[in-house]
Amino acid sequence: MADWPSLKQVRQLLRLQPDTAEDALIDQARLAAIDWCFQRTGQRWDPADAGGLLPDSVYQAATLLAARYYRRRDSLDGTIGWGDLGVIRVGNRDPDVEALLGPYVPMVFG
Repeated sequence: MADWPSLKQVRQLLRLQPDTAEDALIDQARLAAIDWCFQRTGQRWDPADAGGLLPDSVYQAATLLAARYYRRRDSLDGTIGWGDLGVIRVGNRDPDVEALLGPYVPMVFG
């Protein structure tokens, strides 16, 4: 993968059609996800650099996280209604995103 996910790519994952109002929210979530990937890994992948190609797993993590952030607006208090089952809590970490970023997260000893 050569670059961070685009607005169009995140929208495709969400299965949404272009919409000016929604696109602004999706793009805000996309930029927040990219920033979080920078913070989590401590690395700055710049596709303009020769060696700065974004690994596929980091691209996928950013795309999934952007979609999660966008959908999170439907559960402002961290819970969602689940029909007859009642209310369930939405976790603050996505295990798939963590697994995808795992090889790039610095190890901490101590």
